[in-house]
Amino acid sequence: MLNISLFGAVLLLPGCGGSSAGKEDSAVVCESVEDFHADNDIAMTVRSLADAIRVGEPLDTADYNFDGILTDGTGRPLYTNIQGLPGGWDIDVLSGTSAVIRNVDIGDLLPEDLENYLASALELGEENVIDSLEYHGAEGAETTVYDFGGGYLRIEVRNGTASNGLEGPLMNITTTRDLPSR
Repeated sequence: MLNISLFGAVLLLPGCGGSSAGKEDSAVVCESVEDFHADNDIAMTVRSLADAIRVGEPLDTADYNFDGILTDGTGRPLYTNIQGLPGGWDIDVLSGTSAVIRNVDIGDLLPEDLENYLASALELGEENVIDSLEYHGAEGAETTVYDFGGGYLRIEVRNGTASNGLEGPLMNITTTRDLPSR
């Protein structure tokens, strides 16, 4: 399912690419980005990973590995990169019991909103948060670990810098059966 949606997204993206033509062309680029729609909802993906982990189903790279655009519940990209295009994501199965989702571009991603969206989708609240310095990420990163019953969701946010010096958030969202380590 993700591969078919990705193919459709790739077909749309050439119309969103940068152009060295005049301002009229850049208006078309903006309209294309605003009209972008894909069916790769990040909450559905995280729920699917969590459900597989809960029931002991091994995570398979063929089912979950993905490079492309992830969306909110309405089909809109989660963020726009510094070129004004839908921001990219990478999903990697690390083992049969662990997978990580990362944004690959710097952009206007709102990590707190995304964390709230994911926690809501998994029906997680403050009572599910594991509060221990042991699980905090790299220096300068903000990390939250949730216990979703049968596994854990670790959300790490750190600042990244683009080649042009602009800064923005980079997120690692890990689902795992075992309590995550640093």
